[in-house]
Amino acid sequence: MSDTEPPLPPTPILLSERLRLRPIRLDDGPAMQKRFGQWDVVRYLSARTPWPYPADGGQVHARRCVDEAAERKTFGWAITLKDGDDELIGLISVRPDDGVIREMRGFWLDPEYWGQGLMFEAAELVTEYVFVELGWPRLWLDNAASNIGSHRIKEKQGARIMERIEGAAWVSGPDTKIVWLLTREDWLARREAGAVRRMPPTPVLHTERLTLRPVVAGDVPVIQRRFPQWEIVKYLTAKVPWPYPEDGAAANMVQTLAEMAAGKKMIWAITLRGGDDELIGRVDLWPDDGKSRDQRGFWLDPEFWGRGLMTEAAERVTEYAFTELAWRHLWLRNAEANNASYRVKEKQGARVVDRAPSKFVSGDMPSVVWYLGADDWMAHREEKS
Repeated sequence: MSDTEPPLPPTPILLSERLRLRPIRLDDGPAMQKRFGQWDVVRYLSARTPWPYPADGGQVHARRCVDEAAERKTFGWAITLKDGDDELIGLISVRPDDGVIREMRGFWLDPEYWGQGLMFEAAELVTEYVFVELGWPRLWLDNAASNIGSHRIKEKQGARIMERIEGAAWVSGPDTKIVWLLTREDWLARREAGAVRRMPPTPVLHTERLTLRPVVAGDVPVIQRRFPQWEIVKYLTAKVPWPYPEDGAAANMVQTLAEMAAGKKMIWAITLRGGDDELIGRVDLWPDDGKSRDQRGFWLDPEFWGRGLMTEAAERVTEYAFTELAWRHLWLRNAEANNASYRVKEKQGARVVDRAPSKFVSGDMPSVVWYLGADDWMAHREEKS
């Protein structure tokens, strides 16, 4: 902000469903010291960030934030839980466009609270304030290319990539800087349309060897015959009943058809192309809900394993999601011991970004969380061809 521009108003308190964003205070120093000085927090921040983090780093940071807010040059909010004890668990700041830096917002969140959609919730709250209350026309944003979490938030908000700058300096070392532009018009249009849109009817898709068609009620008998096998269910979520009841397929079909009719999921029966149209497996696809980090599921009768059919089906559904639906990413999961599912994702160019405790039919074990970006998938496919 230049000296000729009017000062910003005082940093307001902002409330969302789960969060209370309040002005940063000097007594936030100890919480900043405890929560900020972690490698997973700092590694994708600017190399200006001191590392190893000094013993007084949190207090110095809190003082700087308070001083900048007092000078009305930036807004700085402590992220706190609305129903919590008011302790800072992260920070989000925003500054006016100076016409030069193209970096107007920054944030971090203690990894203890990752995976719950809280950072997106905070970013939306601040974005609403500057676009709706202050009438700002744009936000210039940036992140390290390897910072998938930050990338995802900007993508979900409707920001557009404007430039990639090679060799930018971060705490973890050189990496490409991605520069984004989020305009008020784009953000408002996305919000009006809804973050998660109704999905169209499940289409018929073809591959060299397969036909993927919508699941129908007539598939119940063959699902009841093919699905309840230990090799299929052992790595599925513990929500799957086991031993599988005699009416399991019929009960699940009621839910399946309801989800498809409501536009919540696309669900395909995997069949052999040129065969008798009998289901031999299933692929599910659903939008990103901002929380679960899981958008695709599949199973295949072991009778058909070892032929690459599951990879072929997953690849065709992924192509549809990225080219027809214009999705920019897929979050994927599998049990850590599920080597076959692991290989399918690896072949598509997905990247492991996290591991989380989970419950499966066969017991408790970590689930592996993958991120498959549309650009990464396209580049991987071009390399293979």
